[in-house]
Amino acid sequence: MLALACGNKQETGNSDTPPSTDLTLTLEGDSTIYGLVCDGSTDTLLVFLPLSNIAANPDTLNVLAATQSHHIYGHPKVGDEVAIVRNGNDSTVADIVIDTESLQATWCYLVRPTLRQRAGITDKMREQFLRQIPDSVRDSLMAPREYGFQIKADNAARAIGLRYQQTMEENSPMEYPPVKRYTIWNLHNGRLLLTETAIDSTGQRHITHTDTAQLLLLRRDTLVLRFGDQVQGYYRKAENDSIQQR
Repeated sequence: MLALACGNKQETGNSDTPPSTDLTLTLEGDSTIYGLVCDGSTDTLLVFLPLSNIAANPDTLNVLAATQSHHIYGHPKVGDEVAIVRNGNDSTVADIVIDTESLQATWCYLVRPTLRQRAGITDKMREQFLRQIPDSVRDSLMAPREYGFQIKADNAARAIGLRYQQTMEENSPMEYPPVKRYTIWNLHNGRLLLTETAIDSTGQRHITHTDTAQLLLLRRDTLVLRFGDQVQGYYRKAENDSIQQR
């Protein structure tokens, strides 16, 4: 389909628009457009076929400024799905291009625990405790865990780290941060929205919280996001690799 759509076409008079996909979900105030990268794209020009109407001719956008300002996230290749934010003053210019094919992966980072907060225990007392325990015990208590999320097709997400049995560690002097239970992802004007959901007493799933992240870097094996004033880096987890659990 891509070869036919992005190649030279003759007018057929067929303007039927195919059913929209989950990647074309529109959020309030969102100006993101989605398309397939076509042959002829360069570092300065992006040729793409809008997913909203694959019967249309490919469109071309100038991406020179986006390339120079490092606002091309991922390495779009012919056939990849991309999310595009046009320039507000010039519709022929793209300010942001995100290769959603590169974004859809399992992204992880390592988390170390902290000493559990206890009433009457000061920071100095906690430091003394960690210094006094044997190295082997300290290494076991401070073992890192793998947290993160998986970005899947159809705007689905999966939390990484839920397999750890937190309830079995109530007596441990150490505690790990809670796992973000992301189940939905979206793009909104170039930002990544990660949404947590929960099932209520009636069995209905509802949104409990959404984190908004600014993309700083997206490469084959690296993702860097900014959440407010906090920057978090992730490494890509190969699908055949087991998730660390200690």
